Amino acid sequence: MTHIAVVGAGMVGLASALNLADAGYDVTVLDRKGVAAGASWGNAGFICPSMTFPLSAPGEWKNGFDAVTNRDAPLALPQPFNPKLWKFLTTFTLQMTEKKFKRAVDELAPDLKDSIASFERLKDFGVEGKFNHSDFTVGLGSEAELHHFIEETGINRDAGVPSVVETFDPREKPYFTDLVTHGAIVKDQAYIDPPAFVQSIADAAQKLGVKIVTDAEIVTGHVGADAVGLVDAQGRSYSFDGVVIAAGAWSDELLRKLHGKSATIGMAAGRGYSFTAQVDPEYLPTTPVYLPTTRVVFTPYRGGVRVGGTMEFLDPDAPLRPERIESMKRVASKYMKGIDLENTTDHWVGPRPVSPTGPPKIEALSPRSFVAAGHGMWGIAHGPRAGEQIAQIVKRTLK
Repeated sequence: MTHIAVVGAGMVGLASALNLADAGYDVTVLDRKGVAAGASWGNAGFICPSMTFPLSAPGEWKNGFDAVTNRDAPLALPQPFNPKLWKFLTTFTLQMTEKKFKRAVDELAPDLKDSIASFERLKDFGVEGKFNHSDFTVGLGSEAELHHFIEETGINRDAGVPSVVETFDPREKPYFTDLVTHGAIVKDQAYIDPPAFVQSIADAAQKLGVKIVTDAEIVTGHVGADAVGLVDAQGRSYSFDGVVIAAGAWSDELLRKLHGKSATIGMAAGRGYSFTAQVDPEYLPTTPVYLPTTRVVFTPYRGGVRVGGTMEFLDPDAPLRPERIESMKRVASKYMKGIDLENTTDHWVGPRPVSPTGPPKIEALSPRSFVAAGHGMWGIAHGPRAGEQIAQIVKRTLK
């Protein structure tokens, strides 16, 4: 039986392993820590095709100025001059034209149209994680913000992604403060509990015979004509017939080790933050809530809410910066009522693999080496479909 390694035990890696095992391959997942230990764990869990856009929208470069002048800005650039980061930011900024943005939207549209259905298909593999169909509630601070949000969702609608947006009086929602003056409901989206759901994929994969090896940080390797050799940080050697790199923000480092610089995506680690808070039952949201101006989200989570936000460009392994958590708390206190912000838990930071051009890289690098990475903030939402895509590519390529 053909033996394939999948490097990365997040949503994308495990969905890839699941589909490869179903296709008849012997699959081993190798991860530097464990299941959902990277960007998957603290994700907000939004599956929202109507609200998913390439990050390189025209005019988004202005957020760079906000990052310098506003401590509560959604974007943070905390590190001193870093040539690699600034090369990424230069390439990223050059994508912020109408033509390139539309091309990226059109390229992402098939993934968006299929994202909710791709989660439903996971049930065929025995994945038992709870998948919550839900409308999303959006809080805005002016009529201009509301009109901009409606226009923004129309971009995806024009690309063929179903998008139904209804307006409402935010006073109907007990949890909004008076700063929220306009509201929108985005119909027919979904959300999950990310660590629990990703673990359910791991469980289903193991039932199909997938082996998951934790504490296996790959430090070197070689892709040959007949086999793939990998070595982890503990000195253990592995031999496979093929390898899929799905290691999120660490993927470029692995690609460089296996294939050289030319194979890398040129990604940056766009680190997101989250924490868990309890909520007075009177004010507990029953749907996910999104504040577009501040880019902070609130997801119903284990009896409370998971509060998520921030795009911070920094080394993927850099420690959590408490000031980003405090910034999100200030935003939450301004716009939401009833959240206990004094006793928050699960303070988390995770690196999201941001591609400089927008769409992810899902392709064969050689007859025995493959990559599925660069999904930015949307690895959770696009992971199931990415797993299907990489399995199809492997079947066509690996002989």
